Amino acid sequence: MREVAEGVYRVPARAANAYLVDAPRGLVLVDSGLPGSEKGILKAIAKLGKKPSDLKLILLTHRHLDHIGSAAALKKRTGAKLASHPFEKPYAAGTLVIQAPSAWSLYGKMVRKLTTLEYWTLKLFRIIKFQTAHVDLAADEESVLEEVGLDGSVVWTPGHTKGSVTLFLNQSSVAIVGDLLRARRGRLVEPLLMENIGQTEASVKRVLDLGPQIICPGHGKPLPASRVKIEKRMAKPVVVAKKKEEEEDLEELASGLF
Repeated sequence: MREVAEGVYRVPARAANAYLVDAPRGLVLVDSGLPGSEKGILKAIAKLGKKPSDLKLILLTHRHLDHIGSAAALKKRTGAKLASHPFEKPYAAGTLVIQAPSAWSLYGKMVRKLTTLEYWTLKLFRIIKFQTAHVDLAADEESVLEEVGLDGSVVWTPGHTKGSVTLFLNQSSVAIVGDLLRARRGRLVEPLLMENIGQTEASVKRVLDLGPQIICPGHGKPLPASRVKIEKRMAKPVVVAKKKEEEEDLEELASGLF
């Protein structure tokens, strides 16, 4: 666990980052990692001198299993309320199942290799036991942060998925963005896969317009907002996702699975 800013902590979970925010009336957890990440997150809570019951809110940035996988276990253990965007709620509840995408694209062009990567990633996810969870709160409502007294906002940032959200903290100027951006070689770049490229670009601009000092991605280390570098990459008419980059991303995912 590492403190990113005052009261904001990065907790490396299985395959993705989780973040703890120490709010005036309890802890907020942003994302929960793959199933099995709850033990590490509970240990992080204890290191802060808190009890499991001090976790009051679990906010899901989007529906992918490496972000929602331990939400049910943590909710049961702590009594925390669970929040997600309404578009993502059916996936957390298990009423909709994520399918391998048929038209995921990068830079406006079908990428067969990456679609294949996503397909086999989902195959691996199905091997892992996933507990469904009831979502208590809609993350797009202003009141979602009121119960914990957190000075911030939940911003709808679609692109990676339709219901992706970002948590922006006013006091520390920290944006916790889920998979809207990923850290790669000291830069913050576009996600490997996007449901909508135009929405991704617009959402990144929306986050930057908030004036964050630090951006906390779902994968990789938090970095200054000045490290966002997507304009040239997104503008290229040809695919720039190289084989080495793809292999590294798969290796990173696998290290969290096993």
